[in-house]
Amino acid sequence: MKMQVMSSLTKIGLAKQSPAEIVLTTFSPDKRPHASVAGIRTIGKSKVLLRIFTNTRTFRNVLQSRAAVINIVRDVNLLASIALKGFPRFGDFTLKFEKSKHVNAPRLAKTDARVEVEVEKVERSKISDEIGTSEVAYITTRVKNIEVINPSIHPFKRSEFFVIESAILATRIKEALKNGRNKVAKKKFLELSEYVEKCRRIAPHSRELNLMIKIKNLFKNEMG
Repeated sequence: MKMQVMSSLTKIGLAKQSPAEIVLTTFSPDKRPHASVAGIRTIGKSKVLLRIFTNTRTFRNVLQSRAAVINIVRDVNLLASIALKGFPRFGDFTLKFEKSKHVNAPRLAKTDARVEVEVEKVERSKISDEIGTSEVAYITTRVKNIEVINPSIHPFKRSEFFVIESAILATRIKEALKNGRNKVAKKKFLELSEYVEKCRRIAPHSRELNLMIKIKNLFKNEMG
């Protein structure tokens, strides 16, 4: 059974050596479905490690329900939009959910693969960087069910990588501004601008470039 699970985890691109960005779906205490982007990696033969900041709704939901669904999506634009849904102009899309088969959590109705997991252990750790000090939870989960809907391999494009990096930078800029670290925010904004220009050079008419310009414009007033 363990080898079978490990084979399936590897088949959908999850590994210990390289963390993956996925859509994690959970139930709020009132049973409302919630989706967020999280970083994960496999540990052992049938477990997945989640890395989630403790000041988020996602963490509170996982702690309460002790379950979640890992949704593997190959649409990088959807991934970025979910990551940025708390920003103005990024909340105008609708996700469809359905009940999971084996755990107390919702799952995306449309995805390429799903991994239903239950919580085994939660460990908290303080991390400090140029933005400030935060608490992160490393959550060990056990796989209860795996479904592969689209087994085809997706050839990721460089422009898609730029979108993911831009979305991550946007969340860091927002946090830096909230903490009054304006110089750090400016530095991160310059990095974001560089990714926009790189994407413009290699994919000038792409959906990815349009999305990245939209992300950059979120900080137009603060950065000038």
